[in-house]
Amino acid sequence: MESASCDIMRLPRELLAVIVSLTSPPDACRAAAVSRAFCAAADSDAVWSCFLPSDLPRFAEGELPPIPPSTKKGTFLRLSRLSVLLPCRLRSMRLDRFSGAKCYTLLARALRISWDVTPDCWKWIRIDESKANTRPFEAAELLGVVRLKIRGTIHSTMLSRNTTYGVYLVFKLASTGFYGLDFPFQHAFVSAGGRASTRQVCVQGYDITGRDNGMPPRHIFGSRVGNKVYHYELPLTDDIILPRYRNGGWMELELGEFYNKEGYDGKVSVGLTETKGVFKSGLIVAGIQIRSNPHDASCEHAAASASTSHHTAASSEYAVTSIYRTAAAHSDDHDAAASIYPTGHDRCPRGRS
Repeated sequence: MESASCDIMRLPRELLAVIVSLTSPPDACRAAAVSRAFCAAADSDAVWSCFLPSDLPRFAEGELPPIPPSTKKGTFLRLSRLSVLLPCRLRSMRLDRFSGAKCYTLLARALRISWDVTPDCWKWIRIDESKANTRPFEAAELLGVVRLKIRGTIHSTMLSRNTTYGVYLVFKLASTGFYGLDFPFQHAFVSAGGRASTRQVCVQGYDITGRDNGMPPRHIFGSRVGNKVYHYELPLTDDIILPRYRNGGWMELELGEFYNKEGYDGKVSVGLTETKGVFKSGLIVAGIQIRSNPHDASCEHAAASASTSHHTAASSEYAVTSIYRTAAAHSDDHDAAASIYPTGHDRCPRGRS
């Protein structure tokens, strides 16, 4: 191990930068903690320009600081810490801190919601969570409808290529009461590149599978009107997708996933519907998030497209392995990247966005 460490320390900075650029942003942060030589290479613009998408969208005026970060790494960290509004101010983007993939949030105003202009059906409310380090935004609160339809679209070219995305409805149930969102179950859909998927979901429940806190791992809330609670025994099977808790009292419901294949040029449509004639109320919609999945099928797709560069990657295998070995030998903290990124990111405990 010592021999490998010494050998790699002798490599030119430019070659070290090439090697580190073949890893990931967290790995680059770990490599920077090894030594001064590694730090100079791992923090260089040559490395971080590989992690930054080359086709970043235009941002709304005032979203970025007047004096932008002086390095590519600084730009990456800024875009991965906080979402940035686009010029329409109805969508926001941030980078996945693990892969650099572009992730988007379609705010409620950007969605097509049935009857949202009818005051008796929906009302728009201002959400100000400045203590949670988020900007104020508008959410749509359901007062009462029989046919519920929530749809959103985004063009595939705005997303990162060869990436699997998960689609999540971000919402909460009204503290004043909610009704009719338990049954019939809702239908979620995702359509992209000629492929469509549907699933049954239920917004009036939760899934905390994997947490040992004495609560049922999967549960559907009874409807609540005033001081009365109406609960029915429902056929809750494993194929019914339930929401998960996230920061700030909000919940998120996975509507589905899709693979944004290289060369696809078209719309991605996502949404939630329930139109069987049951009165429903008490749903507060913040928006829909489209974010790269942490452990997805992208690696399998990428393996096929990377076959042409197999020999180049193989020649660097020894050097990359040596980076990890050297990092283990010289760094007291194997998770040095944890100090680089904020811990209060806007994702549920389920995993990365």
